[in-house]
Amino acid sequence: MPREETDDDLLRAAASGNERAFGLLVSRHIERVRRVATGFTGNAADADDIAQEVFLSVWRHVGRWRDGEARFTTWLFRVTTNRCIDHARRKRLKSWVGLDRIEAIFASDDDPERELVGRGELASATRAVAQLPDRQRMAILLSVAAGLTNPQIAETMGISTGAVEQLLVRARRVLRERVNEPREAK
Repeated sequence: MPREETDDDLLRAAASGNERAFGLLVSRHIERVRRVATGFTGNAADADDIAQEVFLSVWRHVGRWRDGEARFTTWLFRVTTNRCIDHARRKRLKSWVGLDRIEAIFASDDDPERELVGRGELASATRAVAQLPDRQRMAILLSVAAGLTNPQIAETMGISTGAVEQLLVRARRVLRERVNEPREAK
């Protein structure tokens, strides 16, 4: 039984111009990139545009990849982060998707009933996240939407693991407080 090709195997092949290998990389990682982009923009169409820009950038620069320097996912989410920020600057978007209840948004299977039940909570979380500092938003997105570990987030954001942990603790505390505020206080 042949072993599954790793991201590094696929990157080496893509760097040689192998479109099939690049297509496998895209299909392997596009949903997580879309989740992060959706979290930043709150809009599926914008998220699709960002995902396209991310993978176009990766394709253009795949020859620069140096095996062993960093994990592909670290590089991929750094590119994703940069494209999200660029997109927000271009569009002046400040409507970030709430992440305190992120499981409802990013669940792999659609459940209309759960979506309806959580709509009020989601609106509250969306407002709360819109007020978070950018670095806290990014840390929580990379953790929840992309599924990265704290060390991976640290590498992606270019900060220490301790700094990531502090960002996540602060973000979650603020979100919990804001989402649980009485309605009339909002």
